[in-house]
Amino acid sequence: MRSILRASALCWAVLLLGCKEPPRGPRYRGDGNAHARAGGTLVVHHEADVRGLDPATSYDEVSQIAIKLLFDGLLDYDYELNLIPRIASALPTISEDGKTFTFHLKRGVRFSNGRELVAEDVRWSMEHMLAPSTSSPGVGFFSLLVGLSEFAEGHSPHVSGIRVLDRYTIEFELTAADQTFLNAMAMPFTYPVPRENYAAHPTDVARNPVGAGAYTLEEWEPGVRLIFKRNPRYFEASTPRADRVLYEVNLQRESAFLRFRNGDLDHAHRFTPADRLFLRRSTQWAPYRVEGSGGDIWGLAMNCEMAPFNNVHVRRAVAFAMDRERWSRARNYALRPIGQALPPEIPGYSTTLSSVQSFNRARAREELALAGYPNGIEAPVTMWISEGATGTLYAELAQADLRAIGIKLEIKQVSFSIYLQQTARAHTAQMSLAGWNQDFPSAATFLDILFHSRNARPADAENRAFYRNASVDALLDRARTERDSVLRRNLYEQANEIVTRDAPWAFLFTSIRIEAYQPYVRNYRIHGLWSEFYRDVWLDLPRQRVAMRAAQNPWRNLAALMPFGGL
Repeated sequence: MRSILRASALCWAVLLLGCKEPPRGPRYRGDGNAHARAGGTLVVHHEADVRGLDPATSYDEVSQIAIKLLFDGLLDYDYELNLIPRIASALPTISEDGKTFTFHLKRGVRFSNGRELVAEDVRWSMEHMLAPSTSSPGVGFFSLLVGLSEFAEGHSPHVSGIRVLDRYTIEFELTAADQTFLNAMAMPFTYPVPRENYAAHPTDVARNPVGAGAYTLEEWEPGVRLIFKRNPRYFEASTPRADRVLYEVNLQRESAFLRFRNGDLDHAHRFTPADRLFLRRSTQWAPYRVEGSGGDIWGLAMNCEMAPFNNVHVRRAVAFAMDRERWSRARNYALRPIGQALPPEIPGYSTTLSSVQSFNRARAREELALAGYPNGIEAPVTMWISEGATGTLYAELAQADLRAIGIKLEIKQVSFSIYLQQTARAHTAQMSLAGWNQDFPSAATFLDILFHSRNARPADAENRAFYRNASVDALLDRARTERDSVLRRNLYEQANEIVTRDAPWAFLFTSIRIEAYQPYVRNYRIHGLWSEFYRDVWLDLPRQRVAMRAAQNPWRNLAALMPFGGL
């Protein structure tokens, strides 16, 4: 396997070259194939770990990179963020009142276990996800399904608003015209799964996935790597793509970028400030570098149920204490400062928001005084962060900003999986460094998920600030069913105004994505919704060594004698 050969070569490189800088440009190029071809192993990475591979419950960025390889849904998005059919044969027909959606499935689509995927599988998968025992964070997206409450309370064996009409046709009926329903149907929560796999693995299905996606899970070494093998039964089996995807996890960004420059990784997507600056200035890597909006928001989530953040003035003090421009400088301007609940690309964002959060240390001290802390807060506040040097940097920036107004911040750094679990529990984390990527191009993907009270569950909460405001709930519920796009945007702007003023988060920034890939990696593009989307990548193999000057590598002749042909 190519990754094993690379690892051996890299070990030799360390011995021979010591601390010499890796090559300034790509070490390998493609073979020059004009047409896509199958084959090879795509080697990618992440700095955190995969939590699970059950689309109903594994709702985090790292896991969903893998889930997008293993599963497919009725709908998806193209690179322009248009809804497109996948397992469905076409976009659904919609009733005149906007409440009923009828999907027709493609025939001959099969799960990776060989069984044909039919409408009954879609129904079972949806009801499994919606069942209270599953504790899926996706339930809130489907709260307007007819009969959901009766099903959830155990009064009905099925959701009456989900109806199988024939082997390949399924219908969904809503109580109101939900303008986000089709967006929700494109989310991984809805990906069909075979019922028999849950019976075979009742306690560990998240580690034994069976889907209808382009790849199957071949091997999983927890905390180290996952290997995916191309699915010969995939309904697009004739489309050329990599034979395997090797997904390395818990790989810190500094070492990952060194391995990328040495040709040991095929794609790089997270960087230290110095590496990001190198990549942006490099003319040799420029053809293989892509940039785009992060489509996300980041901030400090404050638990509104725990002191001192049950006081709105304390939360506002934190929001005004944050020097967002300094944060951006610390990351070589990879962060775009923001002071509200929505990124600029999302309808509902406002340049004239009266409650916008900004750096104003005097105002922060005034808010602390209003909260009853004119001399600062004596008891330290604990902020939870995930592993990694970047999280540590952000924690140090937050500590400095809060120290300046008299708040002592203590840091609790844990693994990504523990962070996700514990910050989603009520009365557990006072504050956390929080981020959210859009699930679909609508304000609902931020405001509904992060700040609607129905998502402030005792456990597995997406509303990790445990923020509740009846006025915000009402605005969001109205916006969800408002068919007039202008009125709907106005409702989201009102909700954004209130949330920003109540400050359940100190909103800090939206990210600017920069990624790079090797010259032989083809058909990789930044997707507006899906982080690191590898399903359709193909490799231009065999890869060819790029000529290097002797001054760059004094061990060139000796390297040629290394096992597997050197680097």
